[in-house]
Amino acid sequence: MKDLGRQTNKENVDMRPGEADRILFNGTIVTVDSADTVAEAVAIKDGKIAAVGAQDEVMQWRGTGTELTDLKGKTALPGFVEPHSHLSFVGVKLNVANLSPPPIGPVGSLADLKQVLLEYKESKGLKPGDWIIGMGYDDTAMTEQRHPNREDLDEVSHENPILCLHISAHLAAMNSKALEMAGIHENTPDPEGGVFQRLPGSQVPNGVAEELAMFSLFAVLPTPSEEEAVKEIEDAIACYASHGTTTAHDAAIKSPGQLALFRKMADEGRLDIDVVGWPLFNVADQMLANFEQDRVYRGRFRLGGLKLLLDGSIQGYTAFLSQPYHVQPGGDEPVGRDDIGEVDQLLVQSDAPADVLPLPQAEGGDYRGYPTFESQQEITGWLKKAYAKGWSVQCHTNGDAATDMLIAAVREAEVAYPGQDRRVVIVHAQTMREDQLDAAAELGMSPTFFPGHVYYWGDRHRDIFLGSERAARVNPLRSALDRGIVFTGHHDAPVTPADMLVPIWAAVNRVTASGEVLGPEQRIPAIEAIRAATINGAYQLFEEETKGSIEVGKLADFVVLSENPLKVDPMTIKDIQVLETIKEGETIFRL
Repeated sequence: MKDLGRQTNKENVDMRPGEADRILFNGTIVTVDSADTVAEAVAIKDGKIAAVGAQDEVMQWRGTGTELTDLKGKTALPGFVEPHSHLSFVGVKLNVANLSPPPIGPVGSLADLKQVLLEYKESKGLKPGDWIIGMGYDDTAMTEQRHPNREDLDEVSHENPILCLHISAHLAAMNSKALEMAGIHENTPDPEGGVFQRLPGSQVPNGVAEELAMFSLFAVLPTPSEEEAVKEIEDAIACYASHGTTTAHDAAIKSPGQLALFRKMADEGRLDIDVVGWPLFNVADQMLANFEQDRVYRGRFRLGGLKLLLDGSIQGYTAFLSQPYHVQPGGDEPVGRDDIGEVDQLLVQSDAPADVLPLPQAEGGDYRGYPTFESQQEITGWLKKAYAKGWSVQCHTNGDAATDMLIAAVREAEVAYPGQDRRVVIVHAQTMREDQLDAAAELGMSPTFFPGHVYYWGDRHRDIFLGSERAARVNPLRSALDRGIVFTGHHDAPVTPADMLVPIWAAVNRVTASGEVLGPEQRIPAIEAIRAATINGAYQLFEEETKGSIEVGKLADFVVLSENPLKVDPMTIKDIQVLETIKEGETIFRL
């Protein structure tokens, strides 16, 4: 593991004892520095950490105007640096119908889904023609084990267009009215990187759109007013702050209007936490035109760089795997693109023994998902462009075949533009193999894993999507740790709640929703899971000198917890309460 401690920016910080603005004392201060020091108190001056250590020493900074915060034995950590989520979408989900399955939401069947949509329509007083929007349904968590189709949603309304976003955010279901408004019909071709599912034996759309095919629908959704959009973002930020997050991502900036709103809110001082935006590749050329200027925080917003999508979601059967899905989708007829021969030659051939690299063959079919881009050349082109322009890159790959394509592109880009510290982030990295982790270590790539996936979908990964051997290796955190790779753990909100204690808990325990342990050999110690939620997140953003640990000179960003996650029963970590969140010395949430 790289030494990420004690790399502080001490400019503009008075290192001599003086009058602090605030002192936190009488607690356990888990600093997450390179030595994993535990302190008793911390002093804050001008929004930065002025002193940290023994209480008697830190109290030398006390003055007549110093605000004293007695932690009463509670535990303070660095504010969470959340490494991958979709802040704007969180705000939307808080304001639309919640279609998520238990324990996130109430929907366990198609009947539940229809009822929630009807209740939403009535509660909002929607008129004919108004959109009914819901988010978070999971076909594999419903009794019927299928997506809602146009006929199901037509039972809710023929007069209102309906959009239901899958929990993965990689698929969407719509009714006939929505299909009509989006101009999607039997002669509509599948776009590159996406699929319109069809009724059996015909080309008539069944209402389900996969991946980039969803963009046709998004194009006709009503644009919220500025007041509505501001409320959504403020609701999302309040949610993040309530979970101890002081830096968050919006990892799919889709439009100039969305970008402009973040900048306006930042200029007006309406962002309580730092937000890093990542424009999607289809708008990147426009939005990253002034990247050297826009990568610097203005207010509390900046651009992070380029967001690429190389495949979809395992639970949506759209992730691109090197071996077939364990249970094939749709019976005998797989969904999605089957013309993937061009990329087969790119799959890394590993010499690892079978007990290290288990890739079982599925029975009954050979469907293994599909890539977003049809050619390796397109992906390599994007990496080379990013390297040439100095853009940071975050690249979504759930399937190991998609990760092969990313590694091949990074290798070529490194040859073309060598000698720079790139830190290409592999987003999700669900099924990374041992040979791919070796390549990531060699190339300086940094995964952000999705540990909560084990809890929310681990049982279904084992029984449906991947089979027991591959499922035991999803989110291979221990394998990454053993190689010294800097990695993080995220919640991908709104896919799962914006609670950073859940990925920490999941990384330590690897327990599924049914209570089974999935892949115990990939567990990591609690301190490493905390590092993955703090200093390592700062590292992936090139911000490790200013945040992510409690050290002199860094921003005074903290989360105060009811219990010490290093001392409690590991199975109770997710139940710890966030008591207070502090951003640059100011409280932005208090329970």
